Amino acid sequence: MSEFSEAIMGTGPNDPMYGYGGQGYQGYPPPPGLMQSNKGRGMALAGLILGIVALFLFWIPIISWVALVLALVGLGLGIAALVIAVRERTSAKGLSIAAVVVSAVALLAAILVTAFWGALFSAVQDEVNSNSSSTSAPRSTAGPSASTSSPSASTSGSASAELLPVGTAGEVGDYTVTVSSVQLDATDAILGFNEFNESPQGQYVLLTLDVVYNGNEEGDPWLDLRPNFVGSDSRQYDESTCLAVLDLQGTSVPTLENGGAAQYEVCMDVPAAALPGQRVLVEETFGLTEPTEASWRTE
Repeated sequence: MSEFSEAIMGTGPNDPMYGYGGQGYQGYPPPPGLMQSNKGRGMALAGLILGIVALFLFWIPIISWVALVLALVGLGLGIAALVIAVRERTSAKGLSIAAVVVSAVALLAAILVTAFWGALFSAVQDEVNSNSSSTSAPRSTAGPSASTSSPSASTSGSASAELLPVGTAGEVGDYTVTVSSVQLDATDAILGFNEFNESPQGQYVLLTLDVVYNGNEEGDPWLDLRPNFVGSDSRQYDESTCLAVLDLQGTSVPTLENGGAAQYEVCMDVPAAALPGQRVLVEETFGLTEPTEASWRTE
C-alpha cells in the first residue's frame, strides 16, 4: 500500500492509531482514555434509590423519621460517588448529581415535616396535660362542700347553653368572641363585595365576629373557631356553604398573640326554610376534650 493510501486509511506507521489497524482494534485492547470507568456508579444508584424512597415516605407521621435517615444516607452516597466520578472521570457523574439533588430535596422535606409533626404532637400533649391538671385540682373533702359543688357545675353548664344577645361577648376556648352583627338577608351586600361572587342557592347570611385572643402561644381565629348558623330546620350551616369573597375575609386576619384583637366576617348559604334560624353557634375547632362553645340569638 502506498504512503498516500496509508495516510488516507490511517494505517501508516505515522498514524497515532497505528498498531490497531483498520479492523476495529481486533485483537487489541482499546487505547487508554477511550472507555470511561463505571467506578462509583453502584454507589450513586443506591443513593438515588434511597432519595426516591424518602420522597415517598417523608409526609407520613412517624415514618418521616425513617425518610429523614434514608435521605441522609442517600445524600452521603451521592456525594461520595460524585467525588469519585469527578476525580477519576468515570461515567457515574450524571447519576451521582441526580442522587445528590433528589436526596437533598427529600432530606429538606423530611426535616420540615418531622418538625411540623413534632410541634403538633407537643401541642397536643401540652393540651392534654393542661386539661388533666385542671380536672385533678384539689377539692375540699368536707361532705357539705362536695355536695354543693355539683349544682354549681350544672349551673355553669346550663349558663353556657343560654343564648347571648348580639353584641355580647362569650368565651370560646382561648378567645373572647362577640357576634357583632347577624344579617339574615345579606345576598345583595355579598354580591356587591365582588363581581365574581355567585348568587346563593338559598339566601346569604352574614356574620361579623370580633375576637380577642387570650392564650399564651399564637392564635389564628379563622382556624381555631368554627361559626355555625343553626337554622329553623334544626340543621347547622357553616362557612363551607358560602365561597363568596367578603369585605372582611377571615383569611386576612393576622396571627394573634395574647391580647390581640381582630374582626372578620363569615357567610353561609341558607335555604329559606331555615330562616330566621334558631341561633348562631361558635365553637372550638380543635378542642381535645369537650370543646367549649357559645350561642347568640339570630334576631
